[in-house]
This record gives sequence, structure tokens and C-alpha cells, in this order.
Amino acid sequence: MKQLGDCILKYGKFRMSDFAASYIVTDKNIAALYGITGDNVYFLPRGEEAKSFFHAEQLCKWLLKRNVRTDSLVVALGGGSIGDTVGFVCGIFKRGVELLHVPTTLVAMVDSAIGGKTAIDLDGVKNAVGNYLFADTLIDVDFLQTLDDKQMLNGMGEIFKYRMLSDEIDRVFRDGNLNDTICACAEFKRGICIADPYCQGVRNSLNFGHTLGHAMELSLGIPHGIAVANGIYYETLLSCKLGLCSCKYSDKWREEIFRQFEIFPVAEVLPLTLQDKKNVGNDVSFVLPPAFETVRIPYERIKELLLK
Repeated sequence: MKQLGDCILKYGKFRMSDFAASYIVTDKNIAALYGITGDNVYFLPRGEEAKSFFHAEQLCKWLLKRNVRTDSLVVALGGGSIGDTVGFVCGIFKRGVELLHVPTTLVAMVDSAIGGKTAIDLDGVKNAVGNYLFADTLIDVDFLQTLDDKQMLNGMGEIFKYRMLSDEIDRVFRDGNLNDTICACAEFKRGICIADPYCQGVRNSLNFGHTLGHAMELSLGIPHGIAVANGIYYETLLSCKLGLCSCKYSDKWREEIFRQFEIFPVAEVLPLTLQDKKNVGNDVSFVLPPAFETVRIPYERIKELLLK
């Protein structure tokens, strides 16, 4: 199986004919849009519903019936939920099957399809069960032509994270070329993941906005990137109230988020942060700007800072 340093980002056109001997996992909407058919195609549900033990088991059974080998190629064609579920299955089926990510959403192109993390949800907890499976990623920006405004805005939530992490990505974004922004985010994440493949250090910075973001995504049923934007909004405010960043810094970024995204109340989602997999002891773990290092805060203190 691949090591992360071997994995590459490919930019080009996805052609079904190039993968006639592979096993394609997608959803029915994508299949209908792009005419993807055949005995080698398996359909998962759209969205977070796919990320369950039930659907992982059904996919394993489908692969078993087709005698998929460890050197067979499985293609995860879709958004983040498809990539997470297929990655999880490819990591456990016969202890590892070759995988290619082909992200079809903006949020997957800039983030979830890169870096090897896979996961499914369990009992209302986001990404509670998962593994690492390092794979190549083919980014075909033509898939974005079928996305509506809400789906594009969803991707902008993750891009917003990268803009705060990298002045260079912020500059590229402000130049107004989306393709260049996608490449900048993807290459930035690839570099971070190669430096720290198993989240022992700098890769934890990519969790910025995700502690509250994951809680909001599951409890409110909002898309991942929009939930992350909300997480960034509140976690930047938390950083300001803890004295880790200036009010000027906090206001600048939060005002821009407020202009782009709907901001949801945070009170009812706070209890879910206690289930975050990054937590240690009774404290909740956040990655806070501007250092983007992990800060552990007692739950009662979080309520004081964000709800009063």
C-alpha cells in the first residue's frame, strides 16, 4: 500500500473509459449527471447517510462478490462522504485495496479527498470510527460546473480556513481565480500531510473550525463547509476572548464570514463538543488562531466565554 510521500495530486480530466477495469463507487445523482453505468459501479447514498457501518458492510459484500483483490483499483467518485466511506472500506477490506479519489465537490477538492483520513459516523458522533489510507487524488475542476450556489458556498467554508492558515492562499483567493485557489489549497494540504501524516503535530492546524463545526454539522444538519465556517466564526471569537488574538484580527475575519455565511446559534451544539475525538480528559480541544495550535479548555469555561 502507498505511503503518504508516494501520493500525488493529479490535475486533469476524469474519463470513465480510463477506468473500465476499475470499481467505481459513487451516488446516483453523479451517475445520472455523467452517464456512469455498468456492473463495475456501486451506489452509496448521498451525504452523511453513507457514512455508517451498514453501508460500509454492504460495500464490502459487493467488493467480495466481485473478487476484488488488494491490487485492484477502487475509484471514489463524489464528495466528502463518498470519499470517507470508500476510503474506510478500502482500508479494511482484505487489509487494504488501492484507491483513487476523484472529488466532485469543491469541499472535497480542496480538503477531504487529500491526506488519507477516512471515517464513518457512529451514534450521532462525526467521524467516530476511521483509519488512514493514503491514496492518489485526481482533481477535475469541470465537475464544479454542475454545482449550485449552495454547494459552492459549502466549499468556500474550507477555503476560508486555508486563507486564515496561509497568507499566500489568501492572496491567490483575492486574485479571483478559483482554479488557482483550488490548486493552492490542495498543494498546501498535501505538504502539511506529508510533514505530519498521522496528526502528531502541524497537521492538527487543519482542524481549525472543526471542533464546533462538526458539532454543528451533525446537530443542525447543515453542510460540512458551512458548519466549518460557523466553527471558524466562533472559535476565532473564543481566541479573542482568551487573549490569544487581537480584537482587530478577530473582527476582521468574523465580519467577512458574517457577510458570506449564515451564522447559527451555538448554544445547543456545545454539548456535542464533549464527544470530539481530539479531546483529552474533561477538556475540549480547539485549534485557535493566530498560532493555530491546540488549546484545551474546560467545558464550563467555554460556556462562559461563548454564551455570556
